[in-house]
This record gives sequence, C-alpha cells and structure tokens, in this order.
Amino acid sequence: MSEKSAIGIDLGGTNLRVAVVSGAGKILEQLKDKTPVHEGPEATAVLMSQMIAKLQKNHPSLKGVGIGSPGPLSRQEKKIFQTPNLPGFDGFPLGTRVEKLTSLPVILEHDSKCAAFGEKYFGQALNVRNIVLLTFGTGIGGGVFVDDKMVYGKSDGACEIGHMTLFPDGIHCPCGNRGCLERYVSALAIERRAQEESGKEWKNVELFEAYKSGDAFAKSFLKKIATELSIGIASLVNIFEPDMIVLAGGLFTSGGGPIPELLRAGIENRCFASSRKNLKIVASTLGGDAGVLGAAGRVFAEIR
Repeated sequence: MSEKSAIGIDLGGTNLRVAVVSGAGKILEQLKDKTPVHEGPEATAVLMSQMIAKLQKNHPSLKGVGIGSPGPLSRQEKKIFQTPNLPGFDGFPLGTRVEKLTSLPVILEHDSKCAAFGEKYFGQALNVRNIVLLTFGTGIGGGVFVDDKMVYGKSDGACEIGHMTLFPDGIHCPCGNRGCLERYVSALAIERRAQEESGKEWKNVELFEAYKSGDAFAKSFLKKIATELSIGIASLVNIFEPDMIVLAGGLFTSGGGPIPELLRAGIENRCFASSRKNLKIVASTLGGDAGVLGAAGRVFAEIR
C-alpha cells in the first residue's frame, strides 16, 4: 500500500511552490514557478491546478490540497479578503477555484499559520502545546497555539504579530498604522536600516558573520535590533505564556546568528519570571519548507 500524501502549496507574491508531502513530513516531489500576479488571481489558480496535475501523475492517491496564502482570508469560504502583496486578489475564492479545477478537496490557510503548523507537525514544536511562531521576511507573520489549538479570532485574522505597535509615532505601515514591529525588525527592515545607518549594503547573513568576528557596527546594530524585537517578544510571552517561541523565515534559515540568544537577555526584565521560566526560544529547523509542510499537514489533520 502506498504511503498517504498530500499537496502543500506556498503562495508568495513572487514565487509559487507546490510540493507532494508524505504523512511523515517528507517532501516527495515539488515544482516551483513564478506567481503570475499581474495576470490576475484566475491565472494563478489555473497555474496551481496545472502544477498539481503534473505532480499527480507520479502520486495518484493524494488526500487533498493545502494552500498557504497571504491574508487576511476566510478558511470557511476559502477566499482571500485582502493582501497587499497580491494586488487584484481581494475577495477571490482561491480555494474554491482550485478545488473545482482539480476535483481535490482544498484547505485555504494563512501562510504564517501554515509555517506554525509545519513546526507543530514536523519541526521544533512537535509535542509542544503552547507555541508562538514568528516568520521574518518582507514583513513579520505569526501563528499561536494555546493548549494545542491554533488561535484564529472571530474572522481568522488573529496573530498579525508584525502589526504590533513598537513606536507610536513611527514609520507609516501599509496596514494604516504607524511604527509597526515589522517596519523595524523584519528581515527586509533590518537590511534597510543597516544600510541607512552604516552607508553600506548588508545582507543579514553578513551582519551575523560580522557580529561573530567582532565588528563594532554589527555588534551595536544587532543588539539594538534584538532589544526592539524583545519588546514585542516579551509582550507575547506575557499574553500567551508559551512553552516555546519559534523564529522562522529567511532570517533564521541559518540559525539567526546572535539574535535568539540576545532575545533571551532582552526579555529578562520585560516579562514575568513565572512566564519566562523554561521558555525556549529557537530557530526553525525546517527552513523554507515550513510553509508547504504545514499546508500539507493541514490536509492530513482535517481530511480523513
């Protein structure tokens, strides 16, 4: 008997990744393509269905499809409400269209929550009940488990961690707020700020390497970044009292350099000692696979 498998899809503003994932969390086969954003949401749904059809030839017994998409979105209606990185997709029933095009059951989930499910099912957070995950890229996404249950909120829009206010009179954010956390400490923001403050272009991995070698700018700059991020992390610890905080996304594919350790020091005087006790702050071990693994994991968990 063949092992059960499902499709996990990671939909980004630039790239589209479609993978066949086993029940044990192994990627069996995958395809990548550019997201045809400027051709519209229907073209994206069609491309997804074509990629699924190609994979289905070698994996005919798929249980279903999980799609990780930027949000906000509705899981029940299987449609995207609004997403700045996918212009023209607002209100589009992406899950329903892919379901119709492929004749497979489809689950539509927020991409950051998919990353959290990936860690929960197959990664650092296996068998951990209370988890806060942050994904660092262009912005900061999040997923929170409390007593083994994902926190969704009344319209599936909970856990927009990147839009916590860090500085009340800070930089304008596309969400309409000012001073959002992600405008200061996302992967993109860190590189932008490093260039502004040093007059030199930096990649995050270069900052980590420079910190390790004792570079004065990198040490001072990353300590400041960790201090600002620790304000948000400490608030999350006080609110949710997690067992584990998982740091994911491109910034942490190589472990995040000194940031996890600096965060531990940064939250020391910002949250209750009882909440801080036995708290683990870890970098994801799934790298860029967390999204597709979590999207497929949603299928295994919900479609019998």
